Amino acid sequence: MSSKIKKDPRISKQQRMVIDIFHTSNYLDDKMSKVLKTFGITHPQFNIVKNLQAAYPEAMSVKEIKETIMFKNSDVTRLLDRLVNKGLLERNTCPVNRRQVDIKITDKGSKLIDSIMDRFNDTMDNFFEDIVTKEEALRTSEILRRLRE
Repeated sequence: MSSKIKKDPRISKQQRMVIDIFHTSNYLDDKMSKVLKTFGITHPQFNIVKNLQAAYPEAMSVKEIKETIMFKNSDVTRLLDRLVNKGLLERNTCPVNRRQVDIKITDKGSKLIDSIMDRFNDTMDNFFEDIVTKEEALRTSEILRRLRE
């Protein structure tokens, strides 16, 4: 932060925390976006494929994907179309409910996510582990979850 920028005394410690969260989010998003760009995938697309990898071997409905995606303003149907066209996901009609579409990650999608995570870990080179202890990480996650509730 520039030494010319003074901290506004009217901002509470909690408000300062929120500002710091936004700055950190932008910083981390920029780092991750640079990695994703080399793989030809956007952050919202990555988020969908990563969630489907976590659900594997189960499929997810479009509704479930919309509920779990980090980027709520994204057009999920359009993103899914692009990911299916890239061969990262497959779309099937649900055998139980023919009106429901099930989405599942492909082997290609799973390998891509593994490669992205390897590159991200190499890029960050233990960045998090060197700065934040496991206990601090758990405590921070607890606080951030409370903020979202």
